[in-house]
Amino acid sequence: MLRKFKSWFDPEPPAELLFAPQTLMINGVTYTLRRMQNTDIDAALAIERAVYGDTPWDRVAFLSELRKVRQSLYLVLESALGIDAFIGCWFTKSEAHVTNLAVAPSVQRTGVGERLMRVMIAKALDYGSAQMTLEVRTDNLAAQALYHKLGFQDGAIKRGYYVADHQDAMDMWMHVE
Repeated sequence: MLRKFKSWFDPEPPAELLFAPQTLMINGVTYTLRRMQNTDIDAALAIERAVYGDTPWDRVAFLSELRKVRQSLYLVLESALGIDAFIGCWFTKSEAHVTNLAVAPSVQRTGVGERLMRVMIAKALDYGSAQMTLEVRTDNLAAQALYHKLGFQDGAIKRGYYVADHQDAMDMWMHVE
């Protein structure tokens, strides 16, 4: 058991989860995609507030996740104006699970969310995960449409899943091939 917990906080990610910063062009805007750092948490929380109202995660949750570099990867997408989006994912051989995806309202519907999801799908392939999963609010039809476009299928409904407002979530999944 100690070895399991120690591995969560090992400072070196496995080769499949290494991530060198990348320059991306999305819809005519140049971005840098890089691993999230502790100094990015305030920006991530601000994006969450703008997108979801109440933040599903707090600072402590982000700090905890950023330490788990052997099983997770959190990325930020940064333009000249600052951080515009972020995504996080946990990885095992059986499953890659998207824990969080948020895109600032000013850049929604520009292809940013799709690009971030495609990066994580590629990482799931690199890691050897058999499937990818996520939860999405049942009333978030735009996100569901994106996930369907990427090959995700609808799963079970989780009643009252979101603690702050007791909204329902739907599980979505896809085989990683």
